Amino acid sequence: MKLITAAVVTAVTLIASQAQAAATYTYSNTEYCELVAQNAADNLLQAYAKKLGFKPARSACVKLLSPMTAQLTADAEAQIRTYSRGSARKLPASLIQQLKAMPEQERRAALVKIYG
Repeated sequence: MKLITAAVVTAVTLIASQAQAAATYTYSNTEYCELVAQNAADNLLQAYAKKLGFKPARSACVKLLSPMTAQLTADAEAQIRTYSRGSARKLPASLIQQLKAMPEQERRAALVKIYG
């Protein structure tokens, strides 16, 4: 009896975890287009489109999977990385000279105004 109870509890746990994984999975039109490009089975594509909520058009898939689009995306990501890397404000030399000439307390107040 204990073995049957343990088996039932295990089965329910597995089903619940699979349901949770299916509910948290993110479906994307890019992945759908990749499946189309890999000649996936029609029933798989239909099921994926149902989960996605729509069937992406062939033209959308061509745009998503084209190398030019991928290159533009990579370029945009590279630009974002360069801006976020070392994103400190550099003060002009004239302002640095003015800050050096100020008394300590005034300089701290000015720097707080500049940098927040």
